[in-house]
Amino acid sequence: MSIRVMVALSNDLFSEGVTRLLEDEEDLETDYIASGSELTSGDVESHDVILTDFPTLHSAFHELDPQGNSGFILLDTDCGKDNIISAIMAKGLRGVLLSQASLALLKKAIRAVASGGIWMDKATVKDLLWSVNRLKKDKAEVLSPKEKEIVALAGRGLRNREIAERLRISELTVKTHLHRIFKKLEITMRSQLINYSIRNSALKDALYGKR
Repeated sequence: MSIRVMVALSNDLFSEGVTRLLEDEEDLETDYIASGSELTSGDVESHDVILTDFPTLHSAFHELDPQGNSGFILLDTDCGKDNIISAIMAKGLRGVLLSQASLALLKKAIRAVASGGIWMDKATVKDLLWSVNRLKKDKAEVLSPKEKEIVALAGRGLRNREIAERLRISELTVKTHLHRIFKKLEITMRSQLINYSIRNSALKDALYGKR
């Protein structure tokens, strides 16, 4: 049975190049989207594995279900460690392939994720565990209702401008709140803030309401 792979990268040349590198594999049926930002829920549902990058995740993922059946693999295009960790925690990724990885590793990652597994290198796992352990102490009680709303929205990957529009406040006010939040939670990176949002059900209630 063939593995259906969708290549959805922000760079058209990279998308076509990766597709051609995989097209000779008998067990892989590979398609690509000219612009990764055009990735739709239909594309996700019709493929077993989605190869993507951070710009595509950021621009397209608000409209997609991160809990779907397809396995998303993030191809690192030097987006930075913080962004990788944020993507793992907020988007439900099943795999991460660093920029120095070989074609052979890419093929292994695709097959591993398609079979229901997880593919991450040791360095990424180490950073992820550090991010989780750094926030062991629950400090939700120190946040105001407005700060909880901001953290919850940041946990969905929204930028400061998008948070400001959603809450009908200025972007400067969002930045001020985030400065206070970082100080209260004793964190230094946005990826840690996203991790905190995901782990804390009180913040989820602030955004979605109790069910």
